[in-house]
Amino acid sequence: MYVRYKLRKAKSLITPKGPNFSSAKTIQCDIDGTVIKFKAPKHRPLISGEEPTFPAHSYHLNDMFFRSSYQEGFNISDNWETFRLLENAWAFYGPWFTGSVAELAMYATLIRPINSDNNDFSLFHPRAFEKIIGDYLTNSFSTYTNEFMENKHEYIAPINWKPLTRFPMVAARLQVEPDIKVGRGTIRYFVFLPITDKVMLCIQFVPSQLLSLSQEELDKRINRSSMLQLMNNIIDSIELTLSPEAQTQQKAALAELDDASLISDFPPLKWPVVNKENTFKELDNE
Repeated sequence: MYVRYKLRKAKSLITPKGPNFSSAKTIQCDIDGTVIKFKAPKHRPLISGEEPTFPAHSYHLNDMFFRSSYQEGFNISDNWETFRLLENAWAFYGPWFTGSVAELAMYATLIRPINSDNNDFSLFHPRAFEKIIGDYLTNSFSTYTNEFMENKHEYIAPINWKPLTRFPMVAARLQVEPDIKVGRGTIRYFVFLPITDKVMLCIQFVPSQLLSLSQEELDKRINRSSMLQLMNNIIDSIELTLSPEAQTQQKAALAELDDASLISDFPPLKWPVVNKENTFKELDNE
């Protein structure tokens, strides 16, 4: 019996149960003629009353209010703007009155690079797409360091890079993982797809096992497989149809390419050591 009420503690590894994907409904939005569709179960977060964010049925990019994602001390630069399309979560329950033991959160965000020294790029071009993803990961995760471990970086990214070839444009999924030798953190799963030359869709999944332990210890107690299955079901349901204008941008970006595929292997980025009195000035992905 899987219910939210906790009356006892689990004594062995458990696989929690979440929502049934077979009852998931289609979520769809149109952005200047580009249509994004995917299926997701009804919002059912761990904490009752937490409201979801859902996309409107249609948008015009010129009317959308993108916000700076910069937070001093947590980001390298103020070179990114974002627009949150969706925020959703699902609680997962253990068997026989062990209560809520995990939660899967999902975020869908539009990301726009700005203030670039070279704005002559198209996210439909595989090399530009790869570079922008690398820059975004660097900006988002490279400042997390452990001062008690010689300021080593707490996260490793990307892990398990995988081009998604079923889409009519470049697309990829990857993971950002904590370095267990340096600190604790949550594994994050990402999907990236371009929707225009200068805007990409980022879908992020964060599975949380609700105990303050290392990932290794957590995985001995709470199996992530049911959360990852739900995540994969949602990813497999994603459809993205480009507008005629976006297709024209894509065609121009790929015009002189013999091979428009993404690299099959994207090793983890090598980030320079940071100290408290320094900030990154120039970063590369080598």
